[in-house]
Amino acid sequence: MKIGFIFYPKALITGVSLSAEMLRCAAQLRPRAQQRSEPLEIMLLGVNNAPAVDTISGLKLQSDGHFLTAPQLDLLVVPPMWGNPFPVLGKYHELVPWLIKQYVGGAKLVATGTGVCWLAETGLLDDGVATTHWYFLDKFRQHYPQIRLNSQATITESNHIYCTASINSQTEMVVYLIKRLFGAEIASVIERHFSHEVSSSSEQPFYQLGGALQYDESIAMILDYIGKDMSGDLSNTVLASSGGLSLRTFNRKFKEQVGQSPHVYVLGRRMDEAKRLLRDLSLTVGDVASLVGYQDPAHFSKVFVRHFSVTPTAYRNMTKLKSYTSE
Repeated sequence: MKIGFIFYPKALITGVSLSAEMLRCAAQLRPRAQQRSEPLEIMLLGVNNAPAVDTISGLKLQSDGHFLTAPQLDLLVVPPMWGNPFPVLGKYHELVPWLIKQYVGGAKLVATGTGVCWLAETGLLDDGVATTHWYFLDKFRQHYPQIRLNSQATITESNHIYCTASINSQTEMVVYLIKRLFGAEIASVIERHFSHEVSSSSEQPFYQLGGALQYDESIAMILDYIGKDMSGDLSNTVLASSGGLSLRTFNRKFKEQVGQSPHVYVLGRRMDEAKRLLRDLSLTVGDVASLVGYQDPAHFSKVFVRHFSVTPTAYRNMTKLKSYTSE
């Protein structure tokens, strides 16, 4: 697998370094035989032929070569820029057709913050959905009226083009991609080692037109009902009634719009809430279990371990101390 990070003047090194480390560490968690047979190649691609790339921080990065000499990539990450992006866009206009070529060749594209402007310049987002950093929303809307800008979403997807609003949301997107590339268990390890506060990314974290984050009124009511109290009965019968639907209609509409069964969705919401309670409040494991609908703390712990590959107590200690531990 070949993953490229494009780098240009004013680009932020954090848009490269954290994601590259997460992907590299994820690949190294695979069995050794798979690492040998399916090697991961990560490359930093500059916009000129200089061997070193200057960064806003003053640090220098070693370039792996000019972007025009790069092979066809599987994933291409476009980092955000500091300040006004338009002077850089105008200076390196040859990057735009290359991005189109990579996309047509099968590369998934991920851009963050003002880096989304590069993808907007390609026309690949026309009539599609995008997001960008909150500070740049108005200017983006003025320059690219043909793109459906979602100012509420922190991550969007349109035909394998992913836009993220910030470094934090890029990190969440990378966890999602790691799950798709390397599996849920590896993604869980990476998430808890690199970013305890990232919400669970086992399911899609992004907004897409016509996709799972557009709900009709009945499903929206049901989701709101789930979020208000996770300690009670959230059976299909109760949820269907909360939305005024028959059980059969509820099951069909929920799966169509949310993209997963009610049971799987409720389980995910309960586990996410359990993580938040363990992280943010001084509660016993038994108290947390009760608040998310489990009367038996031992059963709750088993479910938590199955979901996150770590015990509730270990997760709480890890996040409270804010420390990283090696496997």
